[in-house]
Parts: sequence; C-alpha cells; structure tokens
Amino acid sequence: MAVAAHAAKAVPCLKSEGAGNRIVASLLLPERRHATEPVIPLPVADLGPAVERGSVAFSLVRVGMNGVVAARVPLERLRWAPGLPLRLSVSSGLLVVAPSEKPSGTSIPPRMSLTLPARMRARCRIRAEDQVLLAALLEHDLLVVYPQHVLYTMVTTFHDNLVDIPDRTAHEN
Repeated sequence: MAVAAHAAKAVPCLKSEGAGNRIVASLLLPERRHATEPVIPLPVADLGPAVERGSVAFSLVRVGMNGVVAARVPLERLRWAPGLPLRLSVSSGLLVVAPSEKPSGTSIPPRMSLTLPARMRARCRIRAEDQVLLAALLEHDLLVVYPQHVLYTMVTTFHDNLVDIPDRTAHEN
C-alpha cells in the first residue's frame, strides 16, 4: 500500500489502487534518502592472517570458448614463468592452481595464459564467455579461480547483510 501511495504521489494522474497503479509503482526508483541519514560504508572482508594487504593480486578475465583465460598479470605477480608445471584441483567449487613438483601435461605457455580443463570447468560451473576472478595468493603461491556464480553469491550475501553492519562513520567524526 505504501508503494502504491508513493506511486500516486509521483504520478498524480493515477489515483486508484488498480493494476496500472501497481505497475507504475513497481517501476519507480526508491525514494531518495535524506542527506542527514548516515552512509553505510562498505566494509573490507576479513580474510584472516593468511591474507595481508598487498598479498593478493586480482584479475577479472573472460573464459574463452576453449577454456583459455588470460592470466599474465596474476602469473607475473606469482613469479611463475612459462614452462612451469601446474597442478589443478577443485576445492569448494573453486578451481585451485598450484605449481607441481612433477612434470605434468599442464604447464604455463609462453603467452602466459591458462587452459581450464573442461571437466574441472564443469565441476565449478564455469562456462565459455563467463567472467571469472583470478586471485593470486602471493604468500601461499596459489592461484584461485572464482566462478561467476560464486562471485554473485558472495556479493548478494554481502549486500543482504549490510543492514546488520553498524555505521562506523558516526563514531569516527
């Protein structure tokens, strides 16, 4: 009812509580907050002592039709050179890449890209043309591939919980 009343105020020609009024109300932007309302800052996630400032390098990349991702930035930050043998595994729906002590079929090509095997992409629900987040964990010598659906869940969960976060700016001033 409050939304319909807001719609009636915003669009004076709509006076009834009919279907047209509800359609218009659903299309309206939410009312603007007043300048006196405090702004809730976006907190930085606590990743624990394993991840310190500057110890993670991020890169958002698109997965090619053949499963190849451009990984030059995170690979260079990890100081992994072309030809380095790699071990790929899936953990908690994330693809984890680590240097391998044994020669394997997977290694870093000269173009500094990574080929994500189809079987592992399927297990992580990574599709061609998806964007994935590459996180180079420098202190652990690992590269973690975050699929798009995991990022979506993390971001929406974070925003759903914003209501529970106290306003830190009120105490800082």
